[in-house]
Amino acid sequence: MASKRELKKSVKEMVYDLMDECDYHAVSMGKNAGAAESLMDEVVGYHEMMMTKIRATKNKAGFKSLRAQLEEDAIDFVGKINDLA
Repeated sequence: MASKRELKKSVKEMVYDLMDECDYHAVSMGKNAGAAESLMDEVVGYHEMMMTKIRATKNKAGFKSLRAQLEEDAIDFVGKINDLA
């Protein structure tokens, strides 16, 4: 199933990008290091939750709704990262 693989890949890429940004804020901008680390924990939990949902999904409609959720959550996470600066 290419859809499942592509969705997992998208989640993984988003999580890596978010972790990289959080790490940058934690290391270079020490004032919000605690907030960046808590956001990292949130991102890890999100990754685990999404992978569980992807594994449980069996049809294309489910993948479509997960893709929409991923896009919405990505916007939320970017907003949280912007708040760190």
